[in-house]
Amino acid sequence: MNQNEALIEQLKRQNRLLKSGLGLAAGAFAVLLLTGATGTDGRVRFSEIDVERINIVGPSGKPDMVIANRERLPAPILNGKEITSGRGKVPGMIFYNGLGDENGGFIFEGKLDDKGKPDAGMHLSMDRFGGDQQLSLGHYESGGTMESGLKLYDRGLASEYSPLREAYEKAAPGPEKDALLKKWKEAGGAQTPRMFIGKSRGKSSTVVLAAADGKPRIMMLVTPEGKASLDFYDETGKVVQHLPQADAAGK
Repeated sequence: MNQNEALIEQLKRQNRLLKSGLGLAAGAFAVLLLTGATGTDGRVRFSEIDVERINIVGPSGKPDMVIANRERLPAPILNGKEITSGRGKVPGMIFYNGLGDENGGFIFEGKLDDKGKPDAGMHLSMDRFGGDQQLSLGHYESGGTMESGLKLYDRGLASEYSPLREAYEKAAPGPEKDALLKKWKEAGGAQTPRMFIGKSRGKSSTVVLAAADGKPRIMMLVTPEGKASLDFYDETGKVVQHLPQADAAGK
């Protein structure tokens, strides 16, 4: 081996030693970083993290809660199966019951429509066990109008209305299909509004109480100008009593 070859071999050995040393130092630093951030109770403390999704799971591995961005929010789970949702791609937080089924959540969105007006909203919902939402608190903006309030719904059990929906979608147009749709609604498949308390898109402070068919029977309003009214409706939607009566007499 000549002098040049010996020098090259020596440099190679030094390079290997340098790489080994750097690797050991990086590993030691990682261990130090993790152990330094971990307390004796097993908790890890971070000042700030960037993450696309967080799954909070129970001892069984089933989810208790999921926090995710708009691309990674999970589809609803009901009776252990993933179901179709109309909520689209939105960020939010989803809650689950002890069976791993979704039982509520918080979603939100905010953008401008093609006319430059806000198309936005925030929605907190609470589902019944084995079914869809029974109670929601929300704020919605679209087309230059806003609505904010608390809503209460009637909703059946998915185990009762889901088979009827599947049969309806497979049935040929006709009386049988119409009958299946009616049964699906009666089983609580449709989201039937029973109460609203909030500010309507007409900018009035509003209380609406509805019957099991979803049709309003009592409506109480206070307009932006301060005009108050109370209306009672029959099953056809006709006003049967209006208060104050002096208002009704002046019509």
